[in-house]
Amino acid sequence: MLAFVALVFINTAYAQITNEQVTLSGDLQNNPVAQDILDKIEKSKKWIAKLQERNFEVSERQRELEEKRAEVLEHLNADLKEWEDLWEYYTFDKMLERALEDSPAKHTDTIYDHPLKFTASKINAGRAALAQVIQNGGGPEEARDAFVNAAQITRVEMVAANALFNVLNGNAYYNQQILFESDGQFNLDLSGEQLRKYYLDYRTNPGYLLANPKDTTSWEDLSETNPDTVCRDEYILIYRNHADDYVCVTEYTAEMWQRHGMGNPVHKETSSIPDELTKIKLNHDRIAEKVSAINLKIQKIHDNHEIQIQNMEKKYDHMFVQMEQEQKDEEKLVLNKLNSDEIDAENFSVQITDIREKYKAVEKNMIKEKFQTLDILDKSLRENLDTLMSKYEHDSEIKIVWNDTQGTYRATMNA
Repeated sequence: MLAFVALVFINTAYAQITNEQVTLSGDLQNNPVAQDILDKIEKSKKWIAKLQERNFEVSERQRELEEKRAEVLEHLNADLKEWEDLWEYYTFDKMLERALEDSPAKHTDTIYDHPLKFTASKINAGRAALAQVIQNGGGPEEARDAFVNAAQITRVEMVAANALFNVLNGNAYYNQQILFESDGQFNLDLSGEQLRKYYLDYRTNPGYLLANPKDTTSWEDLSETNPDTVCRDEYILIYRNHADDYVCVTEYTAEMWQRHGMGNPVHKETSSIPDELTKIKLNHDRIAEKVSAINLKIQKIHDNHEIQIQNMEKKYDHMFVQMEQEQKDEEKLVLNKLNSDEIDAENFSVQITDIREKYKAVEKNMIKEKFQTLDILDKSLRENLDTLMSKYEHDSEIKIVWNDTQGTYRATMNA
């Protein structure tokens, strides 16, 4: 039926269509199907018109919204600029600028010769991390976390930065700073001996000398040298400014005197601060010093063991010599009895045999005791080494290995 109506519509009628209205002519005016189509066309036109009007209104509202948004953003940026100008004096960057204005650290490359330069390096690292996250499309929370992770200062970093600052500003000796652990703790058992080298003789300590200027004995006792004096190993010839003379002192004392302006080395320059002083350099030297101290402890355990072995050998050598002498003395007494006819030859032979069997048994027991003592000393050596190694087996900075060639442990830096 619909196909037939459509065919009639096509063959017998035409529509007068304008931009304003669509009309039907001929028999189609009374055709309900055609009339329905016409109604739908009119409704569609009205719907399109309303949609266009609505889109126009939405576009207008969107345009107004964008204009308002741009206006508000402009005001916000102006307020922000005004706020930044108002508080700029109190920002970290301005504070850093003021702090470095008359400081020698202003023109240096290191970040460790001024506390705020190190802090600035961490803040800049945080800013760079935040900008990277935003550039990659990350959200505010991710950007904030990136800033915190990059800008935070750990205890280990703070300890290292403080040590470097003290060294660079003459408040501490580099060779003393590397004796401390990464967390700032001092291992007295491991590094105490090295630290004590700076203070072996109170008479040469600058602090003592400056506090006791009238102690003429301490000031004058060492002045028995001349510019051509050759000091023994580990000692340095230094010119003393206050006394206009020369004296041999340890390298550590020379370093202190030079630091305090009390004297200068004559033949050997003492450089207590490395040319490239960085946190990496400090950490490397600190671990290297720890490794050296541990290996020195290992060597001392072996040295003490060797001394004990030598003392034990001497002890038993003396005991064997003494035993042989006692045996000879007893045999001599029996021989004298034979010569004086106190005993006959048969009795002499029996007594000599008894003496030799007795001392043979004594010798056997002494040898057994000697080997038992050796076992005890070897066991003590292993226990002492194991006790020392147990203190550092979980230290991530070093590695304890067994050296087959030397037959002992060896500490190395962990790669």
